[in-house]
Amino acid sequence: MSSAMEGFRGRTALVTGAGSGLGLGIATVLARSGATVVMTDVDAAACEQAAASLRASGFTVESTVLDVRDGEAFSACFDAAWARHGRVHLLFNNAGIGAAGDARDVDVATWRQVVEINLMGVIHGCHAAWPRMAAAGGGQIVNTASAFGLLPGPLYAAYSATKHGVVGLSRSLRAEGRDLGIGVTALCPGFIRTRILDNALMDGVDRASAEAAVPFRFLDPDKAVRTILRGVQRNRARVVFPWEIRALWWLDRLSPALMDVISAAAARRYRRVARR
Repeated sequence: MSSAMEGFRGRTALVTGAGSGLGLGIATVLARSGATVVMTDVDAAACEQAAASLRASGFTVESTVLDVRDGEAFSACFDAAWARHGRVHLLFNNAGIGAAGDARDVDVATWRQVVEINLMGVIHGCHAAWPRMAAAGGGQIVNTASAFGLLPGPLYAAYSATKHGVVGLSRSLRAEGRDLGIGVTALCPGFIRTRILDNALMDGVDRASAEAAVPFRFLDPDKAVRTILRGVQRNRARVVFPWEIRALWWLDRLSPALMDVISAAAARRYRRVARR
């Protein structure tokens, strides 16, 4: 185990969307690093199955059902975890949903669902954790955004809008949290090889073709989790990876007009490859 991972020993972490994908990967490494992990997911069966597997290996893990769209339920879940464990040191607002499609095809119901899960879900988590962490003198909140929270996301407009919101929220709260001892980290990875595209909302887009149209390589989940947790351990404001995403991020900051041209070209390619 690396020294960075050792830093989570003895901590209590609550992870949303922990029944599969990136959330499960984060929960697993935290548990193996000696943290107590509260795994939550809207899919109670999947979450408990994953937690039971970790408990069978001797790790301190529990599971509970949570729909992050329900702010009162999120607050109750966080308060209960705090009461059971004396404190929650880390909150990973990871639950999310993918969405792809030409904006001409995306209906308001899709927009609303993406906003409720990807943005309001994170807001609910921050709202639940912030007062308790502030009163306790500190903590860390980790919000899963995306490369599309830093860059334009043509044909991922709903998804990109929410992830830009997560980045802005994280940056603002990080400034507020500096004097309260609360760190806030926004995760901005490229595409990770998880089930997010399998479960994504697709409007007018063929699922397999949409994946083929992604212009970046898909990242190995285990390596992604290690990169994420190293950044969290160092209390980074943003964890942006891999290198090609960092390069595009810098290009966007240096020349937004050039990035707009590149994004328009990406949109044309996406329509040609993925549109049904």
